[in-house]
Amino acid sequence: MQIRKGNANDLSDVRAVSDRATTSYIAKENLDDITATHLRNLTDAAVDAFANNVESTGHSVYVATRDDVFVGYVIAAHDAPEICWILVDPNEQGSGVAKALMIAALDALMEYGARGNVHLSVPATNQRAMAFYRKFGFMVTGPVNDQQVPMIEMQRAA
Repeated sequence: MQIRKGNANDLSDVRAVSDRATTSYIAKENLDDITATHLRNLTDAAVDAFANNVESTGHSVYVATRDDVFVGYVIAAHDAPEICWILVDPNEQGSGVAKALMIAALDALMEYGARGNVHLSVPATNQRAMAFYRKFGFMVTGPVNDQQVPMIEMQRAA
């Protein structure tokens, strides 16, 4: 597996992985139509975030590939500091891709002088993701208000 900085040429792969991940999660969790629609809207937001931040000096954007096949990505905001998005192809979950992306993002945040708590949001129903984030020292700090999909905020001391 390789981790590299993302670029504008990755956008179609970002869309494909985001769509597969969302579709897989909706099917696995057997979510109602309203929640599923909102999650698809979040996928659109993730793709937009990648497109808008891939060249940003205020964000670090990394992608993971295995044998030149795109398998995931992460976007981290330096000023917040925040892990904005981390998505892995459902076929690659459990293979170390998310771990490698998280390490790259946390290292970048430290390199860019992140001072304070790193935070992220996760769908309240995604227990697997919350367990993953706990392995990196993230702890639940509460709900994220004003979200159409119930979200939980997690923070990690820098």
